[in-house]
Amino acid sequence: MNISVNRHTGHYFCSSLILLGLMILNAIFPVYAMPLSEFERRDDGITQGVLEYIQDGEIQHSLPLSTDVSMKVSGWINRVTVKQTFTNNTQGWINGKYHFPLSHNGAVDQMRLLIGDRIIEGEVQPKLQAKATFEKAKAAGKRASLVSQQRVNIFTTEVANLAPKETLTVEISYQEKLNYKDGQFSLRFPMTITPRYSPRSLSESENNEQPQNNTRQTSMFESIAEILPDALTGFNPNDFAEGILTGVDSADYSNNILVNIEVELDTGFDLGELVSPYHKIQSTQLKHQPLWQIKLDTAFVANQDFVLNWKPADSVKSHSANHSEVVLPIPSVFTQQGLTHQINGLNSSQSMTKNQDYYGLVMLTPPQVKDHNTVTPRELILVIDTSGSMQGDSMEQAKQALLSALAGLRTEDKFNIIEFNHQVTKLSTTSLKVNSRNIGKANQFVQKLQANGGTEISMALSASLLMQGDSNQTMADKRADSRTNTRAEVNSYIASAANYLRQVIFITDGAVSNEQGLFKQIEADLGQSRLFTVGIGSAPNAHFMERAAMFGRGTYTYIGKTAEVKQKIDRLLQKIEQPVATDVKVTYQDGTVPDYWPAKIPDLYNEEPILVSFKSPSYNQQDIVISGVTHGEHWQLQLRQPQQASNMTDADVTRAGLDLLWANAQINAIEATQTRANSERIKQQVEALGMKYHLVTSQTSLVAVDKTPVNFTPEFNSDSQVKPHLPKGFKQSGVLPQTATSSRLDILIGLSFLLIALMHGLWLKQCLPGQRLILPQNK
Repeated sequence: MNISVNRHTGHYFCSSLILLGLMILNAIFPVYAMPLSEFERRDDGITQGVLEYIQDGEIQHSLPLSTDVSMKVSGWINRVTVKQTFTNNTQGWINGKYHFPLSHNGAVDQMRLLIGDRIIEGEVQPKLQAKATFEKAKAAGKRASLVSQQRVNIFTTEVANLAPKETLTVEISYQEKLNYKDGQFSLRFPMTITPRYSPRSLSESENNEQPQNNTRQTSMFESIAEILPDALTGFNPNDFAEGILTGVDSADYSNNILVNIEVELDTGFDLGELVSPYHKIQSTQLKHQPLWQIKLDTAFVANQDFVLNWKPADSVKSHSANHSEVVLPIPSVFTQQGLTHQINGLNSSQSMTKNQDYYGLVMLTPPQVKDHNTVTPRELILVIDTSGSMQGDSMEQAKQALLSALAGLRTEDKFNIIEFNHQVTKLSTTSLKVNSRNIGKANQFVQKLQANGGTEISMALSASLLMQGDSNQTMADKRADSRTNTRAEVNSYIASAANYLRQVIFITDGAVSNEQGLFKQIEADLGQSRLFTVGIGSAPNAHFMERAAMFGRGTYTYIGKTAEVKQKIDRLLQKIEQPVATDVKVTYQDGTVPDYWPAKIPDLYNEEPILVSFKSPSYNQQDIVISGVTHGEHWQLQLRQPQQASNMTDADVTRAGLDLLWANAQINAIEATQTRANSERIKQQVEALGMKYHLVTSQTSLVAVDKTPVNFTPEFNSDSQVKPHLPKGFKQSGVLPQTATSSRLDILIGLSFLLIALMHGLWLKQCLPGQRLILPQNK
């Protein structure tokens, strides 16, 4: 009897192999939906008017926007007003939305809705109430605007019932303190937002639907914050303005967001140097006074942060003159009595604010430190972010920063390099001595770095901060290995390791959405280390950078272009060789502690003053005492109590804004302690502070509503949003990984299950080779 295999079985088998091959090819060579090239987009003829695009199967409109920024700088305070002008170029009524960045130190306290010649003042309300007010006005056909906070440095403006061919302006104002380091003052205006990465643990908790009330949880450190809108997490070409993917920053495209900036700069001293490192400016001195008018040379595309630096004319001279005279930090204080908005409302005067609290700003300026003959050796841990958001110019700047740091090491130091994206890679398991062989090995390691994957900063923090346990482990190993080390050698190693100054330099763009959990991790894991953050790119997350450095008792350095790398890294390494003062505290004369922020004052480093906001009740008559440790010796300085000042002027009373800075700092500090257990109490405290000081917070918003309805069919309005720009130099070729940790493995596991299921199905149908036999019929 002849036995043959059914030919259909062979077809099934071949089809199965082809299907399996296609699935494997798809896994190895994934194909993403790519954006059209710049040339193709321009050929589409979308050169003016409204850009239409398809999202979730529906046609959406991009809402044109222009931004005008005016700043008024006086002393240490910068009052900023941002005018966002929305234009409806369609033939129908629309509602609009815009996510945008603001200063991470800014206290947003005012919003106005400008309709023609009319001005409608915004009112601070609890967040949910403000949203309800806005939605009610929108449904009633009234013009309205709502400004709410997504993160400390990310806000959203919504406008309702914008008529065809109409423009509407939303004016937002905030107060911020200036930055001062390396002998120069500095201000910064953020232009756009780098797409934020959501760590794996956050997405896992989302999928498990464990969080409640729109919150997320990390595996070890909770981040109690609202989920960012999808447009801010991940890279989708439809979510960004065109013309920027290729790095073009011309103002020719009408769909670009253009920004005009004007600064009124009252320096109070003769100006020596005025520089805008990333944008061209024009400056004019007014009437031979220390008053300057600065403006952008032309309107710029909002794809790189604006920075303005200035120095006094005699800064170099004064430095050298005081070099041998000053040995202790120099304190100074600025004060204000009463609340800013109450002062404005009551036509400020001393009599009106007599019994109200004082708000102040204490500045501790480091002295000029002489070069030390003895320098403490250090263990320098260099951490570099190689995630997908670092592609392009950011990666090149970061690699240059690493190479500069390696070149600045001394023979008595030791070092290591940690690379992180969705995983962590170390140059060495333990820190290496500085010699030509190890430096050469490190240079090769740096040259091979490429940007790709997610941004698991938590893993990198653990690897760098908890790595100090490696030294302990090494010492333990040496203790145990008595066959190869004498007792003297072991004791010598232990003593030398204990004398190392452990410093972590963290180079990243900080494009993550779980900042709150990371701050808690830094505070818990810091130990004896000090954390210094280096922000890279055109629009790094300055909020994360500065506060991470504060919790890490270090400093923050920003590098905006490759030409700045060497100078800033060299200066950073020189500055952090030895802190000028540590263990800095602020008290009253009787030892009680004023209400001040930040509660944990960072160490004082050369050429980088510390600013502390405080609040003092009017009945307190005590002086303020500042103390610390410099070169192992305790010191303390006494400042006059503001209430006792006999020569206090109206300027001291009406220096508006110091209460806003204090309240903003307090809110940030309170939110950093938020856990699931105290979440409701923290929210109530933040809401109360926001309402009292008229601030936009995570729990309060500003809303403005026009009383007169103008649209009688608001239910037919179209929804539009303003598309932000990607940061200049950002080169994203496809998809920005989100939670990309073990995707390849997951794909392979999934394919394995598919294959098993397929084989099982064939087996049930008796289609596997040799499974089904057909006997030939006898003729």
